[in-house]
Amino acid sequence: METHYEILGLSIDATPDEIRAAYRGLAKQYHPDVNHNPDAGERFIAVQQAYETLIDPDARARYDLALRGGGTPGPHNTYRWYHPGGQTVRMREFSWSGQAPASWTGRIGVMLLLFLGGVLIVFMLFLSLLSRAFFGDRRQQDS
Repeated sequence: METHYEILGLSIDATPDEIRAAYRGLAKQYHPDVNHNPDAGERFIAVQQAYETLIDPDARARYDLALRGGGTPGPHNTYRWYHPGGQTVRMREFSWSGQAPASWTGRIGVMLLLFLGGVLIVFMLFLSLLSRAFFGDRRQQDS
């Protein structure tokens, strides 16, 4: 399997300007509107994915780390690395879900805040209905 550097014909220490120049040349060469070869579309997509990974400093750092570690990045997920043993390693600080409080005291406090917030909303709705029932007739009479 070709690396992104091999797809773009670059060395590992290529600068962003060299990456852009290589991408422009290959994009013109393999663009489906210009090149009518059936394999050109797939090659163009590979060139585009390689460019998007290497031009972004964070994605490039993750990709380089995966190359050095012996694993290969997943085809579309830049946050996941596969190791030869089949285990998936994820970044420590990255998570799609929020962090729950670690202690029961924190969890009870969060639940209590949510409960009191709900009670406050219900109380405000009740006061709103009560004030509309009490003052609603007076506003119509004044007009």
